[in-house]
Amino acid sequence: MTEPAAQPKAPRGAVVTARSLTAAPSIVGKPLAEPWRRLGGMLVDLAMIGLLSLLSGPWLGLGTGAMLVVLFGSDRTAPFPKKLIRWACRGLGTTIVVLAILALGHAPFLRKGGLHFDAFIGGTKSAAPVERIWVSPDASANELRNVTDRLQKQVERLRDDNEEQRRASSSWAYQARTFANALGVTFGWSGVYFTLLPGSWRGRSVGKFLFRTLPVKTDGTAFTYFDAFVRHGGYVAGVAMGLTGFFKLLWEPNRQAVEDRIAGTVVLDVERLP
Repeated sequence: MTEPAAQPKAPRGAVVTARSLTAAPSIVGKPLAEPWRRLGGMLVDLAMIGLLSLLSGPWLGLGTGAMLVVLFGSDRTAPFPKKLIRWACRGLGTTIVVLAILALGHAPFLRKGGLHFDAFIGGTKSAAPVERIWVSPDASANELRNVTDRLQKQVERLRDDNEEQRRASSSWAYQARTFANALGVTFGWSGVYFTLLPGSWRGRSVGKFLFRTLPVKTDGTAFTYFDAFVRHGGYVAGVAMGLTGFFKLLWEPNRQAVEDRIAGTVVLDVERLP
């Protein structure tokens, strides 16, 4: 008589259920990440974003451009409207990357004179605005002439500085930096970080890797860059809701916070996976 096959051991803690979720059979019964793990991972990720924010605007432009290039994947069977949007994003992303590279062009191997890189990279601060000229109440005629000469030289330096700034602001290099910085502020390091890293690392970020958590799609499909981008949008929505959307994971059966609801994900505990 053959013995019945051993039943798999049920994981400890909360698990994914189909009670309030249309879940793929491949994830039903998988252990859910505990709230403290998710909080710890988020704190690490926020610290990483803080470090990235120390980089200059052109670097953020590079990240933003790269995000747009890969955002919609490369599925050849995608419907035509998605393909159209994909190629539009790729074109825009490539343009941003090129402009960001030009904005990093203060490196020594580029020509400096023709591109006016003094103003482009900040240049040297003019001495004219900070030079103080003091005139004694009982100054002699000779002292007054000296002061007048110094004031005249200061005015000439200011005029030269203004002319240099005017030429720099009309150069293509200055415009490239301005455009890259503006796009960087629009998307922000959080969008770049939470899109590029999880999209290329099967949903993981540095914080999720350290705290052993893993977001997965509830329909069982692979985690993509677009899923990561949408999930980041959920973070933004959660902040806009006064953080109340994040608290839902404390009582929601599948521990889905607002970002999980929006992106159609659940967060698993990697350490308790079979």
